[in-house]
Amino acid sequence: MSVSITAPSDEITLCAVAGEVDQFTVEELRRRLIGSLDTAASRVVVDLSMVTFFGSAGLRALIEARSRIEHTGRRLLLVTGPPCVERLLAAAAGVVTFETTTGLAGALLDVA
Repeated sequence: MSVSITAPSDEITLCAVAGEVDQFTVEELRRRLIGSLDTAASRVVVDLSMVTFFGSAGLRALIEARSRIEHTGRRLLLVTGPPCVERLLAAAAGVVTFETTTGLAGALLDVA
């Protein structure tokens, strides 16, 4: 798994994730994602479009990030796409929901 943190603009922090997110790799995702929340960006975009496996440990990391950011008036937006990500988010929808989109370009342009 790899995690890349960039700032495409002053308003956006992008956390791009690729590979398998499971109990063995999630700590790197968690550390980098939570660290990215320290920026002043009004939106944190987590790009999961290159994820090949997404387990419940990854979902827990996203829930933690969302709970840390929700009280600050900023947005956490997930770029989904792979069936492994879609299935887990759908299964968790009764308990937790995320703002999602299927395209990175739209996530980076949306300033609402």
